[in-house]
Amino acid sequence: MNNRQDMKQSVVAVSARQAFRRSPTLGLVDEMEAARQAGQDVLSLSTPSFPRHTDLPLAPLSLGLRLSAPEGDPGLRDATRGALFGRWTLPEHELCITAGAKAALFAILRILGEPGERVVVTAPAWPSYDDIVRLAGHQPIAYQPRYDEGFRLDVGVLTRLLADTGARALLLANPGNPTGVIATTAELEGAMAACAAAGALLVLDESFSEIIAEPQAWADSAVAAHPNLVVINSFSKNHHLQGQRVAACMVHASLREDFIAVHQALMSSAPSLGQAAALAALQAGKRTDYSASRAIAVELIRRAGWSCLPNQGTFYHFPYLPDPADTLARLRAVGLFGLTGDIFGAPYANHLRLCFGRPVAEMAEILRRVDAAGLLVKD
Repeated sequence: MNNRQDMKQSVVAVSARQAFRRSPTLGLVDEMEAARQAGQDVLSLSTPSFPRHTDLPLAPLSLGLRLSAPEGDPGLRDATRGALFGRWTLPEHELCITAGAKAALFAILRILGEPGERVVVTAPAWPSYDDIVRLAGHQPIAYQPRYDEGFRLDVGVLTRLLADTGARALLLANPGNPTGVIATTAELEGAMAACAAAGALLVLDESFSEIIAEPQAWADSAVAAHPNLVVINSFSKNHHLQGQRVAACMVHASLREDFIAVHQALMSSAPSLGQAAALAALQAGKRTDYSASRAIAVELIRRAGWSCLPNQGTFYHFPYLPDPADTLARLRAVGLFGLTGDIFGAPYANHLRLCFGRPVAEMAEILRRVDAAGLLVKD
């Protein structure tokens, strides 16, 4: 395959004028609620089911019901740097607390330059990425690694893509959502070198940094400090604080003032109660052990005969379904609702995002229902 053909298969440009989409995740929630209202007993295959926090000490509420400094509460910033970015050595980067990961992404993309810049989004990708790029006034360009190649980055293709499109940023989720794949050191070093050569930012979204199945692979998944490196993290998944709107971003000192100016114009600062909850979660030091639920998901995939890469991080698997239409119909018949892979990129339509971020009993019930749908082979 020549370079042009390779590029044509790996890259899809999406118009910046395309209408914004409603969140597929929230759409799934609405579908399930409608089914419940109709008297059905339904469960989600693709979204987490978190326990409610009932024991977080809220002594950090000394933050009060007030605006914090635009870059976030100093105590939370200090605690977050060690807790969420401990494996990074970034002496010239500064940590800013943001009103969720979406706000962090918007702020960093908004300072790229004039409207209409290109941003490479590595697929399969969280659908909101494209919308955030457009909201910032830019054009998303999809780079689509292949399932049969382990969703691994082809640094040569990526280098040519950045050079040919003039993209100002590369956005990469690590670990991948929905793939559960952790980028290797070589992949990140290659991506960083490609971005540096192109004058582009490498924006890493590490929102699942505390949900890791292969600790050594995660420890190795980092690069040397560079002014063009941006690292974003979130308390939403890592500490079950969805809805609190609190995340963190490491930006080089040269970008700090512009980044804060955009975020402050958008949100003033992250909500004080969310920051208090984040600090309390860090001080409590609790981590959810998903190993038992993950084991049930692995059993489900094996007995269903689905092809799937091992989960290295996140609480997602992304199995390939031989007959997705029939499979999803049979799952719906037993009250199981899921997100198909095409919402993460058109080439992934035969995949399903399977989430094991839930209590063991709920995961066992999902396994029972999949068996009732006639999709499992008996051991």
